[in-house]
Amino acid sequence: MADVFLAVRGELAGFHKLVVVKRLRGELIGNPDGERYRTLLLDEARLAARLGHPNIVQTFELGEADGLPFLVMEYLDGQPLSEVLAQARHAGRVLPLELSLQIVIEMLRGLAYAHDLTDFDGQSLGVIHRDVSPHNVFWTYDGTIKLLDFGVAKFSLNTDDTETGIVKGKLTYMAPEQARGQPVDQRADLFAVGIVMWELITGRRLLYAANPAASLERLLLGELPPLTRIVPGIDREVARICSRALERDLGARYGTAAEMRDDLERVMARRSPRRPDLAPFLQWMFRDQRAAAAQCIRDGLAGAPAPCPLATPDVSSSTSELTPSGARPRRATSTPILETSAQPGEPVDRGPGARRARSRRWPLRLALSTATIVASVLIDRAPDAGAPRLAARATAVAARAAPLTVAPPEPPALRLCGSNTVGAELAPALVEAFLERKGAEAIARESGPEHVRLLVRLAGAALAVDIRAAGSATAFAGLADRSCDIGMASRAINDKERAALAAAGLGDLTSPATEHVIGLDGIAVIVHPGNSLGALDRGQLHAIFTGKVTDWAQVGGPAGAITVLSRDDNSGTFDTFKNLVLRGDPLRPGAPRLADSSALSDQVAGDPAAIGFIGLAYVRSAKALAVGDQGTVAKLPTSFTVTTEGYMLSRRLYMYTPPRPRMALATELVGFVLSPQGQAVVRDAGFIDLSVTLRDGERCDARCPASYAALTASAQRLSLDFRFRTGSDEIDSRASRDLDRVVQFLRGYPNARLLLLGFSDAAGVPVANLELSQHRAATIAHELELRGIHAASIEGMGAAMPVAPNTSEADRQRNRRVEVWLEGAR
Repeated sequence: MADVFLAVRGELAGFHKLVVVKRLRGELIGNPDGERYRTLLLDEARLAARLGHPNIVQTFELGEADGLPFLVMEYLDGQPLSEVLAQARHAGRVLPLELSLQIVIEMLRGLAYAHDLTDFDGQSLGVIHRDVSPHNVFWTYDGTIKLLDFGVAKFSLNTDDTETGIVKGKLTYMAPEQARGQPVDQRADLFAVGIVMWELITGRRLLYAANPAASLERLLLGELPPLTRIVPGIDREVARICSRALERDLGARYGTAAEMRDDLERVMARRSPRRPDLAPFLQWMFRDQRAAAAQCIRDGLAGAPAPCPLATPDVSSSTSELTPSGARPRRATSTPILETSAQPGEPVDRGPGARRARSRRWPLRLALSTATIVASVLIDRAPDAGAPRLAARATAVAARAAPLTVAPPEPPALRLCGSNTVGAELAPALVEAFLERKGAEAIARESGPEHVRLLVRLAGAALAVDIRAAGSATAFAGLADRSCDIGMASRAINDKERAALAAAGLGDLTSPATEHVIGLDGIAVIVHPGNSLGALDRGQLHAIFTGKVTDWAQVGGPAGAITVLSRDDNSGTFDTFKNLVLRGDPLRPGAPRLADSSALSDQVAGDPAAIGFIGLAYVRSAKALAVGDQGTVAKLPTSFTVTTEGYMLSRRLYMYTPPRPRMALATELVGFVLSPQGQAVVRDAGFIDLSVTLRDGERCDARCPASYAALTASAQRLSLDFRFRTGSDEIDSRASRDLDRVVQFLRGYPNARLLLLGFSDAAGVPVANLELSQHRAATIAHELELRGIHAASIEGMGAAMPVAPNTSEADRQRNRRVEVWLEGAR
């Protein structure tokens, strides 16, 4: 149905932006069904224009040249999941389980977003992908998973109605009701996800057979083997999740992508303290193909276009439309048929070795997604009559957004300064996503030590954004001397900084209008992967990092000297660790101090004697330890323990803004960061976003009051606790925004009972502490009541079940909390 071209849009100081152009084939216009083909492409564009999610490819522009409509889409550098699985099978390999589960989680994030998509009036669009398969999942070399090709998706604004009994999708990744030609809903996509999950974990095909009829029989009547039979020793919960997704009975199958995703995330939180990095595996597996693709692109940009064809879909896996009986497959007209590597008139080899042969001579994989401009240079496999005309159209479009020819004006339109943890990768990613959402036509990045500058064209004007990341302390200094518009911090502002900024005329920056919690992080205590220790308490950490303990045998490990590594003094990571662990004592003399988080992590991972601490997003190849305190349970830094701030070394990431920002962009950026789209960027950067989820509570132990155990026995816990400003019954800046997040979340559970359980520190007498904890729960109940949410139970638990000792103000503050539970949410 479509030809696909790789293109490059206008340059900015040598900066190239690659895009993909998907154009309706010229010969289809004269076809009796030509108008239908046009409608299908326009329907795809109509839906793509509304899809904006990190796990879905995106479309930037729809145009027409000489009567041929075309889409301009994002270029993704990586591999289709189908090719990854094929190469793994050929090599006799199976993907690591954690990677497989993470891929499925990312797929479900994209599907959950698409399934919940609404029109501008809030009405559901009823999106169903209908073609979820490894061929339509793309794995980029930087570790991102993208859903492709909503070309056969069903949604409420479709103008092309599927004929009765006609089934769209790939038979070997199809739900039973879809194969029968019956009406389908979002659960059909989840069955397809279950097939992909099964094949990722086993390394086998589930429904593939010698012919479509045999595949259909296997789908409708054959046994779908459980993972426990194919993979001995598989995690029972993983097997249960997969089996539920593959239920033929619609009532027993998962109802929503979010529900399946949450179950998998709970498994991942238990198995691994950090999100698996998907990039290294793919880069290693396809290193030769990646290098060849890069060379092909360089040749094209240099004016010498080389054959960079797209793979031809396998007959066995191509999209089909079936008659109700399933007996007579015919090629779909609604799915793009990608260009082959064959020259005109050359037969396409479909023999047994065809896939391997194509893999060797096909160096470039193009994923279809969105872009902002049609480029003026096309890299095509062969002369094409339509290409010069399309290139001419591209040149005209590019002229409207010509490259910047002058340096952006000074000072920068937006200046961020402060934490290296926030500023190194997260802040640039947030700013880029924000500018793209505002319609920026060109973004180039210049990087230096502790400094990133983004050059952009926005609304026809050239501007720059500066991000300086020299440590959290510099955020407050920059705000005080007006050299920065947004302060980035990996710790809260302290009393001295607060007073200095108030004296500088900026008021109290701890108010909800100026202090913005943008995400969460855990400071992970890391050791070499081969270290046999699994946990350390705060006292042991203090002794190691102050030099009182110098041998691993002193803390239960094998004999050997301990090497201590630390972040530098400007780091918010060090500030937090100093306050929570060192408690005013100096760091071990002579301990190396590093300014770069990644460098510290890599040094620890390479030294069996080493120990260090680092932001959770930078654990990389090192091993994270569970940490705790006397009287508390040692916990790993997982998404749940960090989000609830029950993990001892959890911390908040902040942006601080003046009450009257210099530029409106500062306020707009913060608003974007706190939006669901911004929080997706936070999550993709490896930090913990602020979205609300549900999970089963931990098993109640001897520390649990009887009333607490009874209340929570059949309930699930929300992934947040409400906390209060120091020395006050007023909720803090995070809690003020979490109230609205909870209200939004609870709309999905109208019949569940809300339980609010308050806690205090142990500083007072028990009776007073019980009253304080009850008052805190009542405060949250009142705030929710104002927003239309009624709490079924409001209980105070006093100083029970502390998450931290009560020996310091910071720890006592963590114990003053309100937990949120739902009963009847299952």
